[in-house]
Amino acid sequence: MDFLVLIKSAWLTLKTTKSRSLLTTLGVVIGVTTVIAMVSIVDGINRYVYSTLSIFGAKAVYIQKYKWLNIGTRSEEFRRWARYPDFTLQDVEYIRSLPFVKEAAAIQHAANGIKVRYHGKSLNAELTGVDDVAYKVLNEELEEGRWFTYMDVVERRKVCIIGYEVKDVLFNSSSPIGKSIRIGRHSYLIIGSLKKKGSVFGNSQDNVVYIPVTLVQNYGRAWFRRLWGALSIVAVFQDNEDMDYAIEKLRIALRKRRHLSFNRPDNFFINTQEQIVSAYKKITGGIYIAMIAIASLSLIVGGIGIMNIMLVSVTERTREIGIRMAVGARRKDILMQFLVEANILTITGGAIGIVLGFLLARVVAFLTPLKASVAWWSVLLGVGFSMIVGIFFGLYPAHKASRLDPVEALRYE
Repeated sequence: MDFLVLIKSAWLTLKTTKSRSLLTTLGVVIGVTTVIAMVSIVDGINRYVYSTLSIFGAKAVYIQKYKWLNIGTRSEEFRRWARYPDFTLQDVEYIRSLPFVKEAAAIQHAANGIKVRYHGKSLNAELTGVDDVAYKVLNEELEEGRWFTYMDVVERRKVCIIGYEVKDVLFNSSSPIGKSIRIGRHSYLIIGSLKKKGSVFGNSQDNVVYIPVTLVQNYGRAWFRRLWGALSIVAVFQDNEDMDYAIEKLRIALRKRRHLSFNRPDNFFINTQEQIVSAYKKITGGIYIAMIAIASLSLIVGGIGIMNIMLVSVTERTREIGIRMAVGARRKDILMQFLVEANILTITGGAIGIVLGFLLARVVAFLTPLKASVAWWSVLLGVGFSMIVGIFFGLYPAHKASRLDPVEALRYE
């Protein structure tokens, strides 16, 4: 039999039992939808993470007393890190002077959730100390006013710059420049306000207050300042520098500055955005594995359903098979006929699953900041899964149909 004839015959047979065929493919539909949707969502998560991290610049590194993503770190390691020498503003100037460094800035987190007040209005904001060039590495843009000057930092002037959310809550639509707010027990003059930045990973970037880094010691507990609240240095390498090579040069320069002999370990950490990206890759890798497991279960269930319905079809069409054999159909023709029917069932289910997965990805992209998109290889994966299921679970019923005795089949009622 011609292959196109087989496809047409199988399609006409399945059309006569539309409801049964559609229900039979439900497991395949769910499995393929899961694959398409999960791949799209994970791709959206990756795009979101990469675009979020890119706002800090690809060449930025964070020089700190602790290591990022320290899950599983023992308490004695935290105590050891806390004993490392603190970075100073002189260290910032030293790093800034290195030829392979484009810019370096001091940043020190004072406290999370400190109360900021103005004429009876208040909110809890993140308080951070910065120097006069931190806006360059933090990519901060002023809506009005000015940034800190070198003298603001050195003379420890009580001035501040507020985020968009702080301005909105305390001052509504009026200008905050020149007005004073209370941060904890101290009064600060507002010299600038920032443009709206939105949120990252659900955390608002606009609920912030910046003060000169030399005033940070007025806030936060001593134990917090020993490690998490210690001064950090954000350095940005020159555009023509290789990232790994520049990090190694920076590490050697800091070891030399701290007079560390060759047999002593570093007493600092150079954290990079790549660490976050690697961690997310591990997480999304786990999601992919879970996705494959879920999809496999759905496809196996769908495959069993297809095998069952094809066995029923063989029984119902026993006389038809006998007639086909009587007029010259070979066993391999009967085998191919039922195998093609099983594959059309699974491919149809796969096509429906691809459409549903695509629609689900579009809904996620519309409702969330995750720019989920359907990758072409995930479509091929869905079609491939469908064909494998059709061949694997359709082979036994097709083989059984091809082994029927023509005489007995013609006698079947």
